[in-house]
Amino acid sequence: MFQIGFLELILILIIGLIVIGPEKLPDTYKFILKNLKLLRNAFDDAKSEIERNIGADEIKQDIHNEIRLKELEDNEKDSS
Repeated sequence: MFQIGFLELILILIIGLIVIGPEKLPDTYKFILKNLKLLRNAFDDAKSEIERNIGADEIKQDIHNEIRLKELEDNEKDSS
């Protein structure tokens, strides 16, 4: 999701220690992770619902079939 390196993570931790304090940092960390997980699950559910409504599986299968048909046609042309 995010491209955060080790140095950025250390910087965020140091800023968190300064702003929030060492006593509240673990609780804040748990709160943030819990809400991020809930948000990610909500987006995944919405994505699944949208894909189900538009028939994404059928579209993917049609595209796959068209690619296979094109490959077969190309192979026939090459063998002729």
